[in-house]
Amino acid sequence: MVTMLRPKATARKTPTWPTPTPEQVEVVLLGTYHMDEPGLDNVNVSADDVLDEPRQRELESFVGHLEAADPDIVAVERPAKHAETVNRIYKRYRDGQCTYDEKYELEPPHPEREDVTMECRSEVIQVGFRLADRLGHDRVVPVDMPEMLGRSAEFEELEQGDIDTSPKIDVPRLDEEQLKTTMDEQLTDSTVTAYHRYLNEEAALHHNDGMFDEFLRYGDGDNYAGPDALAKWYRRNLRMVHNIWRAVDDSSDRVLFLVGSGHVHVLRHLLTEFPQLCPVNPIQYLPREE
Repeated sequence: MVTMLRPKATARKTPTWPTPTPEQVEVVLLGTYHMDEPGLDNVNVSADDVLDEPRQRELESFVGHLEAADPDIVAVERPAKHAETVNRIYKRYRDGQCTYDEKYELEPPHPEREDVTMECRSEVIQVGFRLADRLGHDRVVPVDMPEMLGRSAEFEELEQGDIDTSPKIDVPRLDEEQLKTTMDEQLTDSTVTAYHRYLNEEAALHHNDGMFDEFLRYGDGDNYAGPDALAKWYRRNLRMVHNIWRAVDDSSDRVLFLVGSGHVHVLRHLLTEFPQLCPVNPIQYLPREE
């Protein structure tokens, strides 16, 4: 049994999920991990091969649980501008030209690295496509607008100078190496459903908070490289909310958004502030398994 890491630095945070009103479109925020391991996060989980038969059985069971959400729209973390290409691939799976347990070379390129294609192991395909396929949807909705953080000229300027960005106040901080070990062990010892339940529990939703410690201190004079990087992070999440809004209409009751778990607590706040949409906790669709 792996003990869940509960960093002291997040203990004071007790956000809640709002209750939807009848007029609002519900957005089930399902935090996930990158099953194809593109290596783009601060903490990259060492994912095993989801094409292997045991994981495929678990994925079938997992998506079976998600069917109970009965969303009108399945939104995925792929660039909105790639919607046509993503749905061309989705059609190949829907039509039986591709199967979820086989390896394929796919396009388009990964949104943040042109040398990494969309893998058949991606959670977009293994969970998003599979769920939409089961529900009989004719499309999925890519809503992402990727941003790369920390590569600006302003950061280079700070790195070349003798700028002190060390912490001025000693507070508990997330140990990323310990977190990676914990998450890797948790995935190894869990089914796909159990691991997603772990990822969507409140403590785990704040595993990405270390980016504030990483970026907010970086600046000097009129150089606000770190805060500006965080502004780009919020802009990305705001654009995703906007793209969800574009996708719904007056016949929409519920969206399921499959997104990297590090986005969930920010998206929850933004969706709570937007009166037409309401974030919904996915835990109700992730039963505990014996």
